[in-house]
Amino acid sequence: MKQKPGHVVSNHLYMLWLAFRHTPGYVINICLLAVYSSVEVFFEFAYSTKYMIDLIQYNGEFSDALRYMAFISAAIVVKLGWVAVNDAYFVPLAKEKLYRALQLELFGKAAAMDLACYDQPQFYNDFVVSVGEVKKRMDESLEIIRQMCGRGATIAAAGTFFLVLDRGGLLFIAASLAVTLSVNAVLAKLNFKMELELKPLERKRAYISRIFYLAEYAKEIRLHPVTSKLKSDLHHATRGMQRTIQADSRKRIILGFIGSFGAHSLLLDALYLIYLLYRTLVLQALSYGSMLSLFNSAGSLKNSLRDIAALLPRAQQNSLYIDKIRSFADYAPAIGSSADALPVPAHPKVLELRNVSFAYNESAGPILKDINLTIRQGEKIAFVGYNGAGKTTLTKLFMRLYDVSEGAILLDGINIREYELTSYRSCFGSVFQDYRLYAASIADNVMMDRTDDHTIPVVSEALGQSGLLDRVNRMDQGTGTMVTREFSASGTELSGGEAQKLAIARVFARPYSFIILDEPSSALDPISEYQFNQTVLEASRNKTVIFISHRLSSTRMADRIFMLEHGRIIEQGSHNELMAQNGKYAEMFHMQAHMYQATPA
Repeated sequence: MKQKPGHVVSNHLYMLWLAFRHTPGYVINICLLAVYSSVEVFFEFAYSTKYMIDLIQYNGEFSDALRYMAFISAAIVVKLGWVAVNDAYFVPLAKEKLYRALQLELFGKAAAMDLACYDQPQFYNDFVVSVGEVKKRMDESLEIIRQMCGRGATIAAAGTFFLVLDRGGLLFIAASLAVTLSVNAVLAKLNFKMELELKPLERKRAYISRIFYLAEYAKEIRLHPVTSKLKSDLHHATRGMQRTIQADSRKRIILGFIGSFGAHSLLLDALYLIYLLYRTLVLQALSYGSMLSLFNSAGSLKNSLRDIAALLPRAQQNSLYIDKIRSFADYAPAIGSSADALPVPAHPKVLELRNVSFAYNESAGPILKDINLTIRQGEKIAFVGYNGAGKTTLTKLFMRLYDVSEGAILLDGINIREYELTSYRSCFGSVFQDYRLYAASIADNVMMDRTDDHTIPVVSEALGQSGLLDRVNRMDQGTGTMVTREFSASGTELSGGEAQKLAIARVFARPYSFIILDEPSSALDPISEYQFNQTVLEASRNKTVIFISHRLSSTRMADRIFMLEHGRIIEQGSHNELMAQNGKYAEMFHMQAHMYQATPA
């Protein structure tokens, strides 16, 4: 995809602004060092040749040569010292500071993304590219800018030298540059096309590689013949990458030869040298020192122009990735708070759905259709139904992870869109079926935040309510024990039931007005499930609890049960009322009860 020069410049200025905002000293430093080094090299090699040979040719003073050498030596010492401090100390620290700032910005943007973004493959791919490429693209942007400064200084010094001594030599350099620009532009397109085609294959190969060393796949790999399937997939991915690399290799080889030989070796190293010898030996228009200096400067100027020419397509390619980073950085969530958002009531009383319908996208059709229900403070509500009925989606609408497509959700008679979003969501404590634990302490996993001595009693109480406290107290480090051994050899690996109890403790650790439990007891045995249900009832006596469960035994204690099918509420009432109706709920309950009955050995 070709980009206009102005857009390429704008993208790199954006990255420069990001770097300067977080580490101004780093940006200024690398630019100044690049300019200083280029000017020093010009005087050390190109100009010194002219100066010294002219002193010999025109009987100059030896003291002048000594003073010039002292000046050059001092300049070299300054450069070497500057580079040493940069490489060993300043640059590594500045880079880490910059990377940390960039990551924090991306983390903040990712946390604010609408959940719906994860349902959009293109946006999600851009998000993955932004997170995965931001360090590389920042380094590339600063490297391009550093080389622009350094090569620009060389071109300015050598160009001035040519303007004073031999303007005709610039024609040879201009011809070489024209060939180089044309060749590099075509090569950049071919390389970018190849990279885009390699990306999905590289991701496939990386995915297969992860499977072989991640712990969660270890048992299946050893118990099932999936290894041969994965090795076959790896072979096909590798073959695909090889075919992609070979596809345009002949074009790249020919273009590379034209660029190297025609633009440089022929035009400058051969023809320009003949031209200089003619002006010096035949026309006697140049001194020997000027001739050698111009030839050396031509090489330096040639290389700098070549590097600048190579930077242009390189900058265009980098700009394509920066577009994705900027697109992600400029993303504004559709779900948010208005400037005059209302504060959430301290003790909300009624959550109501009026004619609510919802679809993840128009083409797939609605997931929920014309839902009407009212949940009052302190009620215990259960949503039941088969997979795909819309139960989990409904709770996501409650928490405003999605906005309804039609209808409205009201909290104490006010549309939830009018409340401040963060405080509204803080009313809900939730444990989803696909909950996640983190490589942090047990206390941190309960509070989902940093913990201190003041929060430990809260953590212990929450663990007690979820039924995990006795197990934690037997651990050497108690609530400070790390979950998983990824970063700590003394960490613990929890069983499925223990992990679920740890996740459930989160809803008891804070004063939530609403507790949403999506399949809260799926990993618990029947006895633990019964104890858990009693614990929930006791711990949330004055709170509103919303259950989602496939196990109807865990919904019997609910005040009201809503049976969903195909996105609609088809039955509602208490357990006894629904059993008396002898409808879909009763049918589902009897089916599960039959499966739990003991059978002869």
